[in-house]
Amino acid sequence: MATRELEDTFQWDEDPLILTTPFLPPFPAESAILEAFPEILAGGLRLQKTDFLAWVNFTLENPDEIWEHEEPDERRFYHYLNYVAGEGKPPLFVVELACSEDVMEVQDYSVILRVRELNQLRSGNLVYSRAKEWERERVVRALNEKALAKYDEECLDEARQLIDAAIRMSGTGSAYLFNNRGLIWWKMGKTDEAKADFLASIGLDEGNGDPYFNIGLIYFDESDYSRALYYLRRAVEINPVDSQFLTELGHLYLELEREEEALKSFRQAFENDPDDAQVDFHLGYYFLYKRREPLHAIKYYAKGLKKDPADQFALADLAVAHWVLGNTRKTLKIHRLLQRTSRLMPYTISRLVYLNMEMGDYEAALKYYRQALSQNEPFEPEWLHYNAAIVYAKTGHPKQALDILDLAVKAGGEAVIKRALSDKALQPLKRTPDFKKLIKLPAKRRNR
Repeated sequence: MATRELEDTFQWDEDPLILTTPFLPPFPAESAILEAFPEILAGGLRLQKTDFLAWVNFTLENPDEIWEHEEPDERRFYHYLNYVAGEGKPPLFVVELACSEDVMEVQDYSVILRVRELNQLRSGNLVYSRAKEWERERVVRALNEKALAKYDEECLDEARQLIDAAIRMSGTGSAYLFNNRGLIWWKMGKTDEAKADFLASIGLDEGNGDPYFNIGLIYFDESDYSRALYYLRRAVEINPVDSQFLTELGHLYLELEREEEALKSFRQAFENDPDDAQVDFHLGYYFLYKRREPLHAIKYYAKGLKKDPADQFALADLAVAHWVLGNTRKTLKIHRLLQRTSRLMPYTISRLVYLNMEMGDYEAALKYYRQALSQNEPFEPEWLHYNAAIVYAKTGHPKQALDILDLAVKAGGEAVIKRALSDKALQPLKRTPDFKKLIKLPAKRRNR
């Protein structure tokens, strides 16, 4: 009955307008502050509110929590909380910001010593929580690490799914996640997707050289040397002491026949990291394939292999260099070592196709050729096809030789044609109409 009488006496509107302006409690007394912060010594001076002014900027830049209070008149207030003990309870420092239209300004600040006052500040909407952000980041980084493990295991679909989940959980995404997903796309042979992710990573963090380096290498592989030069130079500008960045830039300069700049990059890389074997390996590559001086190449490969004796790329090229010099015994020794390797890289497989073709082991050459084609991104497909075509030509299979030579020309264009015209192993094919038609193919494609 009493309840009914209250309802009859006090009539409320259906949607009452309750005005609750956020406010901060009065600044605590000096004695209360000293009790809460015994490490603060007033030194005989009165501890005033202005003595805490320096805490305002720190709290705005490093909040533990941000709570939003929205008023019915569309005003908004934000409370930036910084827990002094870092445990989500008093004592803490709070800064109140008032927001109207496009203006946000500090309205007040205070030290909170009581749980009741903290609960009042936390009665709005939680906008940001450092603890929750750290927890989310921990999960995101765990997903990223699992993705990279799957990447190393060649489980690329699983790796991409894990990194996709990490990007979704991270909200707008983190630069390192897009860079790592770019690596996964690249290994899957999807270079357009890889480029897009490397550019996204750059957009989020222009001060990280890794995505510049990675997209530069893609353009390098595609022989788009102007773009490759831009990105590799940018990577070096960001991190001029990274020997890997400098070494690949030097490699690119060699391709551009800018020998002086290449050697300068190699010298800088060596000075920055004398233990980096890649500098020696790239110099070996330079002398073997550019200068046609296999003796000098062997010197640098041997020097680098003392630092990194298991590098497949260097071992494969060292075998080639010994073969060119006629050191058959040493070539076979390295060849046997590579054959015992459990997981061969695309570059190594390409060299094994060439070596077995040169040594007359045609069955082994074709075995490695088929293995190379089963990979997502075979190394230098034009020369893989070309060497396989030589094998078929030498073993009396002209049709297969022409079919595969056609693939080589489509992949490598004029460079492959030039070599095919001068290759004695293809002499029986050169008189056939199919061969003559094949070497004209690139010109027709240009005129379309």
